[in-house]
Amino acid sequence: MLPQLNEVARSLTPSYEIVVVDTESPRDNSPEICAKHNARYVARREGNLYGHAIRTALTEARGRYVIFMDSDGSHNPNFIPQLWAHRETANLVIASRYVSGGKTENPAILIFMSHVVNYVFRIFLGLKCFDVSNSFRLYRGDELRALRLKCNHFDIVEEILVKLVFSHRDYRVKEVPFVFEKRKAGKTKRVLLLFAIGYFVTLLHLWKLKRDARREMH
Repeated sequence: MLPQLNEVARSLTPSYEIVVVDTESPRDNSPEICAKHNARYVARREGNLYGHAIRTALTEARGRYVIFMDSDGSHNPNFIPQLWAHRETANLVIASRYVSGGKTENPAILIFMSHVVNYVFRIFLGLKCFDVSNSFRLYRGDELRALRLKCNHFDIVEEILVKLVFSHRDYRVKEVPFVFEKRKAGKTKRVLLLFAIGYFVTLLHLWKLKRDARREMH
């Protein structure tokens, strides 16, 4: 993936960085691979959960624009130019599986759960986008780095969205049709029962956060 990322990034801008956030201690030769392919290797801090990786990335990413993506092959680097094309007209650009032209190649059970999560979060929180849970997104760096995030699991993706949308007036979200490809490396970290319980707790937390953010804006 790193050679492909470098090629795509060079075609878009002369100044860029690739930050790879790994586990707290290396489990393979990732540091050497990153050094070979122009990527800055960073060890996760505070723990090995997904939320720890995101918070570590926020302290390390220095760009005016920041793109988050997974490295299991489901987020194709060749899609980055489509996110980049909307960087000046939207505050947040989402690679969306659930707008016209988008799709996902995940197993049926994960597709079902993803639809449920996206529908419930969208309706309950009043979000005006269809894919609230895909992490493949382009952000404005200053807005992203200003966040104080609390979630430790995959629900941190929704936490970011809610905090950005409801803490800014006229916040612009753009969804671009995207094909979420089958995982090409590693195994999913999701435990389905814990996944469901965690999202319910997060939903209540984000509803309170949305309420408080709106009060502050008024």
